[in-house]
Amino acid sequence: MMTKSTKGTMIRALFTAALLAATVTASAAPALAIDPAHAQLLQAVQQRGIKLYNDADMCRAQPYLDGFYYGPSRALVICAEGSWEGLSANDLDTIRHETVHFIQDCANGSIDGDLQLILKPGVAENLLRHTGLPPEAIAQTYAENGKAHHVPVELEAFGIARAHSAETITNALNVFCPLK
Repeated sequence: MMTKSTKGTMIRALFTAALLAATVTASAAPALAIDPAHAQLLQAVQQRGIKLYNDADMCRAQPYLDGFYYGPSRALVICAEGSWEGLSANDLDTIRHETVHFIQDCANGSIDGDLQLILKPGVAENLLRHTGLPPEAIAQTYAENGKAHHVPVELEAFGIARAHSAETITNALNVFCPLK
């Protein structure tokens, strides 16, 4: 019989292997209509009780934000100008990134804002290096803004979002945050 801890370790190992096997570089298209894969990802997030917001007031107040996930309010915010139909490549990357934070939140079985890592140590940094985004720069930016404690979950979210498709992240969502 497999314990919950052993099962979680096995799932993480399988997910890590799947992420590494499916690594692709992100394309940078200027303005994209939302594609079916991202629409399916957003639908899967909503099915789990997370509300989606586009261009919330907080985005206007803090223009450096691309988006954020806030577990206690069950909210995923994308700071995009305009409608869901005219999202940029950065907006789509932000959807994937913030969805990873949701996965980090629900991976422990509850949606409580307590984010936990889902990859084995070092994997996020390798994903980032593969996509050309230096993990040290991300770590330094968060440290300089008094958020050094966020670095591990941010490296993971940046790495997964940059290296993987919406379909892969939807699959991870289904594994770590199954519908009940």
